[in-house]
Amino acid sequence: MLRFTLVLSCLIFLVACPDDEPPADDDDAVIDDDDCVAPDDDDSVSDDDDVVDDDDVVDDDDSGPVDADGDGVPADQDCDDDDPANFPSNSEVCDGQDNDCDGLLSPDELDDDGDGQTECDGDCDDADEHNFAGNAEQCDGQDNDCDGLPSDLEVDDDGDGQTECDGDCD
Repeated sequence: MLRFTLVLSCLIFLVACPDDEPPADDDDAVIDDDDCVAPDDDDSVSDDDDVVDDDDVVDDDDSGPVDADGDGVPADQDCDDDDPANFPSNSEVCDGQDNDCDGLLSPDELDDDGDGQTECDGDCDDADEHNFAGNAEQCDGQDNDCDGLPSDLEVDDDGDGQTECDGDCD
């Protein structure tokens, strides 16, 4: 009997309400012209099923905030919503961009000693302008060319306690 009543109510709705008007919920058992209401004017639906919300943002499914670059951070919280490599709390990498959205480049991308190289470029000691990739080794006990090895001039090859830097000619 319940199915019959439900089917009958649906048929009456189809006859009683025009195509553009959904039924109102007035909690009575009879569907009549009073139950038909016009769509809400706050949201409009276009022919391509995009919904324009009260916040004037067009979403296909109206499921939430826009994230254009797909990095998981909504556009209103992302410093660069066109690039998925830049979002708050991301790790900085050597790419010349503000990856973590703090307004600063990675410290590795800065030339602190003024030698023209950064740690991203291979500068092994950005606090000393005498140590950078490609520099000539000097007799100063440092890794001037940043190759991780001491200067040949500073190695005592024959074990006599003297290096070429100390004047050892053999």
